[in-house]
Amino acid sequence: MERANDVFYWLPCTVVFVSTAHNGQRDIMTATAMFVSEKEPLVLISVASGRLTEELIERSGRFTLVIAAKGQRQLAMQVGSSKGGEADKFERFAIDAVQPSPGDAMIPRGAAAWMACTVESSREIPGYRLFIGRVAESRDMGREPLIWHRDAFFCLSPV
Repeated sequence: MERANDVFYWLPCTVVFVSTAHNGQRDIMTATAMFVSEKEPLVLISVASGRLTEELIERSGRFTLVIAAKGQRQLAMQVGSSKGGEADKFERFAIDAVQPSPGDAMIPRGAAAWMACTVESSREIPGYRLFIGRVAESRDMGREPLIWHRDAFFCLSPV
């Protein structure tokens, strides 16, 4: 099937980072996420199997879903193209980040929003682990979110 005709190629998604921390280790990666329920509130993330992010989420039972903002295109490319087990990505890419409380995952400055989540459930599928997280705390930072669609970055605008 040609990529232009592949429905998944056309499906837009918000660019998100999954940030994790446990026992002095931390990681951040570009990921795929969606909300499961606004009422509950629950989100779903997909993490490649065998990566540091998966390990830290499993050990801590938590993750922070960070919605990337308009100015974070380069950061999305950097943390999405390197493995956390190789080096601390926060140091490697000099990510300016804040930690809401000791032991919490780091949140890159300039993000559009973030959601601190506890793992509600997880499921392994070939090559990935899906985590459903219950949002325990969230903050809208008032910035425009970054969107990925057809191999390019965009921002939202009213129709």
